[in-house]
Amino acid sequence: MTPDDPIDHHNVRPADPTEFFTYQHPDDYFPDWRGFYQHGLRRRADVRESFAHELDVKYGSDPHQLLNVYHPTGVTGAPVIAYFHGGRWREGHPACYDHFADPWVRAGAVFVSCGYRLDPHPIADAVDDAVSAVGWIAAHAHRYGGDPSRITVAGHSSGGHLTAMATMTDWSPPLSAGTVVGAVCMSAPVDLRSRLVPDAERVSPALRITRAPARVVVSFGDPEPNKRSEDVRYLTDQGKLLAKALADAGRPATTVSLGSADHVATAAAFADPTSPLFAAAHTAIFQGP
Repeated sequence: MTPDDPIDHHNVRPADPTEFFTYQHPDDYFPDWRGFYQHGLRRRADVRESFAHELDVKYGSDPHQLLNVYHPTGVTGAPVIAYFHGGRWREGHPACYDHFADPWVRAGAVFVSCGYRLDPHPIADAVDDAVSAVGWIAAHAHRYGGDPSRITVAGHSSGGHLTAMATMTDWSPPLSAGTVVGAVCMSAPVDLRSRLVPDAERVSPALRITRAPARVVVSFGDPEPNKRSEDVRYLTDQGKLLAKALADAGRPATTVSLGSADHVATAAAFADPTSPLFAAAHTAIFQGP
């Protein structure tokens, strides 16, 4: 799509968390993912009433390639947040995270909740989608009062992985200089070799840091329990690994440890103005270009 293409609201995937693995297998997890998704969809109605928005905007032809945009009114030059949800690259929907827009739009930012292709598509397709979504946002930010030279890419869990891949590696040519000025990687798996996924090294951002935005925030719980069958320090260690990889590449990040916090809590912290993660992200997002 080009900046002058009309917005396409057709061929979109419905928001139905009952199809998600975590929703169907709640006893496999420490956090209450079912409650999280239900709460998010309830809060979404409030956010739609509170802010100007465009829903089910397409940046590609696949039903998963959609965006929900929330923005202040009567502003220009606002910073832009491109947010990628988690879900282990197999579940999730932008609508379930639209409520995260609330504190950010109130603060004066454009908030874009982004979808991407999920399993059975390979993770590489999700990375391609993240890059394409950020490109679409850069091309269209002005429609919503956003500044395309002040984009911060953010994501939690698998969305944090996509954030790192799209902003810190040579996966694709970078956008024009000054477009992506920040990244917020929350509880992101960044070395996928232990997960035995196809092309694990190729889709492991910690192994291929070649660049980074001017301002990067890395956050995690310590420990951070999620699936009961997994090490509660896995995501903690992955976050520290990313911070080390960035430092070794001469791109030191601001690291935020949220203390003992489960995987739902580390996501919710991004939209909690009392959280140290929110404070660090706010500094990264609202600092000048």
